[in-house]
Amino acid sequence: MLDRGSAEPWLNGGMLERLHPDVRGVITEYGAQVNEVGVLPIRGFYLYGSIAMGGYTPGRSDVDFVAVLDRMLTQAECSRLAAIHGHVASCWPSPEMNGIYVMRDQLGKLPHEISPYPCYYGGQFLEADLFECNLVTWHQLKEQGIALRGSRQELDYAVDWDQLLARMKENVESYWRPWVYESAKPDTRKGMALSERSAVEWGVLGLTRLYYTFRENNITTKAGAGVYALERLPATSHPILIEALRWREGKPTLYRSASERRQDALLYLHEMLAACETAAEEAAGRR
Repeated sequence: MLDRGSAEPWLNGGMLERLHPDVRGVITEYGAQVNEVGVLPIRGFYLYGSIAMGGYTPGRSDVDFVAVLDRMLTQAECSRLAAIHGHVASCWPSPEMNGIYVMRDQLGKLPHEISPYPCYYGGQFLEADLFECNLVTWHQLKEQGIALRGSRQELDYAVDWDQLLARMKENVESYWRPWVYESAKPDTRKGMALSERSAVEWGVLGLTRLYYTFRENNITTKAGAGVYALERLPATSHPILIEALRWREGKPTLYRSASERRQDALLYLHEMLAACETAAEEAAGRR
């Protein structure tokens, strides 16, 4: 593993020091490798997501990043980046890096407005994809992004909040509602997966994040959404919310059986679908 000091000519060392040690280790290794190559056209490197929102959870959160390019990457440069990410993952299996490499004029754009770009997620480097090309990504980056290279002043695009809310409402109907209904069938893959704590956390907190946004006109972390719901929803919803938060914290389950937990999760998810629908309509009325 390279010495962390070798990354500092390329990355903002002062900002690095503020990060969780695990995140700092991953980013420092990445920066050292990119700095060693020395010819990659990366003008800006930003963190967003849970790290930028102060909700990083060791063992659960990823390192979400956006790298801004001076020019499009060549195939050879993509190969170098793929090797760099592979090296970093071998040195730091957790947290996992997930991010995109885009031109400045691609920031803030939607899939129908731009061509696919290089990205790294799930342990794979892809030369052309549209991973995380959505208004939530661009809003988080612009409002809360951490600049480790470059300046936040370069994030001079605009995000239409009304359009973001409209797309979130579409997401509830096109993704979450089918996901919940499919998860209610015990003989399907999703139905069986909901017996696992990780799937419960994914569904319960993921849908609750949308509810938070509709209600508060803001974006928060999964954990933040869970705490928000605990403070505002009836006590009958609390056990499954607490369970989802405990999984994120690496704490053991409080449920006596997986079937009981699954039943509570399904009840909560169906109620949250209705709550999101109502909250989305109210949000549209306030605009």
